[in-house]
Amino acid sequence: MTNDELHHEFHPNPEEVQLEAVIINRIRQMGEHMHAEVKEGVVHLSGTTNEFETKRAVTTLVQGMGGVREVINNIRVTEVRDEEFHNYY
Repeated sequence: MTNDELHHEFHPNPEEVQLEAVIINRIRQMGEHMHAEVKEGVVHLSGTTNEFETKRAVTTLVQGMGGVREVINNIRVTEVRDEEFHNYY
């Protein structure tokens, strides 16, 4: 690993740190508690929810934010009803 890579590894981009905070705050305003990590405009979402619709809504919210190039949604849906599963897929 080069010195530049080490420096970047231990000193996150301030704009990305701020974007993470904004994303997490907006998700909390939805009544959810999830984690977001931003690296080079790619947002990795994680956590759990009880509904596919919430997972979809969080993805849509984050995709619409400035500075976001891509969203990787690893949010797990914990309690799935049959009709909800079929409506999602």
